[in-house]
Amino acid sequence: MLKEDKPVFGVTSDKPAAAESDEIAEKTGCRPKWRGVYASIGAPFELSRLTDAAGTPFLTVQPKEIGTKVEQEEWSLASVAAGKQDERLRAVAKTITEYGDLVVVRYAPEMNGDWSPWAAGVNGNTPAQYVKAWRHAVTVFREAGATNVLWLWAPNIARGATVKGISQFWPGSDWVDLVGFTGYGVGSAYYGVETKASQTFDPTMKLLARYKKPVVLAETGSNGSGKVEWINSLGPWLLENPEVLGLIWTQAPPPHSSADWRFDETSSSTKAFKKSLVPYLTCLSDR
Repeated sequence: MLKEDKPVFGVTSDKPAAAESDEIAEKTGCRPKWRGVYASIGAPFELSRLTDAAGTPFLTVQPKEIGTKVEQEEWSLASVAAGKQDERLRAVAKTITEYGDLVVVRYAPEMNGDWSPWAAGVNGNTPAQYVKAWRHAVTVFREAGATNVLWLWAPNIARGATVKGISQFWPGSDWVDLVGFTGYGVGSAYYGVETKASQTFDPTMKLLARYKKPVVLAETGSNGSGKVEWINSLGPWLLENPEVLGLIWTQAPPPHSSADWRFDETSSSTKAFKKSLVPYLTCLSDR
C-alpha cells in the first residue's frame, strides 16, 4: 500500500505529461507524483499511455465506447457482469500487466450521478448490478495477472449527485484498496460560493469513514470567486484529515473540463497554491 507522510500530489491535464510536469515544478516547486490517464475501454489502450505518464499512472477506466453518449446498452452493468465485455477488460488488464509498475485504477467512477453509461438509472442499471460488475471487472484483471493495481472506488461528492447515499454501491473490502470521490470547490449562482474545502468534502468524507480505507481526492480543483480562499483552506484541511492519501488536480481548462479548475488560472491562485498548499503535499521532486 502507498503511504507518504503527506498526501501525494497528482494532476490530470490535456498537455503532454513530461512538459507539464516540468512546468508545474517550475511554478510551484512541486512536481506531480501521480498523473491522470483516461481509458474508454471500448477503444484500444496503448502501453505508451502509461509509460508516458511522467509519474505513477492514475488510470480512470471507463467501461464504455469513446464519446459522450450516455445511453450505451452494450455497456450496461448487467452486460459487464455477465462477461460480455471480458475481452476488452482483459486487453486493458494485459497492458497494465505489461507496464509492470504500480497503477492506481479508478474504475467506473461517479456511479451516483446520471452522466455515465454505468450510472444508476442509466441503461437499466441498479446499484446491485454495479456491485456485481465491479467485482467481475476486478476478477478479470486479477486472473489476467494485473496484480500491480490498486483499486479505487470513487463516487461523486454528495453535492451534485443524482442518487442519495453511496453504501448501496459498495463492492466490499476485498474488492477495494482505496476510496475517494470527485469533488470541486465551486463558485456559482447555482451552488453558491464555497470558500472552504470542508464545505466541499466533509459531507462525503463522513460517508466514506465507515469503510476504513485510505482516501483519494480523485478529481479536484476550484473555480469562481472563492477560489483563492478555497485553495488557502485545503492544506489545513488535509492536516485535519490524515486518512487522505493523495489528490489529483484537474489542470485541463474548458472545453476539456466543465470549468476552469486550474490552480494556476491566475497569479493569485498560483501564489495561494504554492504558499498554502504545496507544504502539505508529497511531490515527485522539489525545487
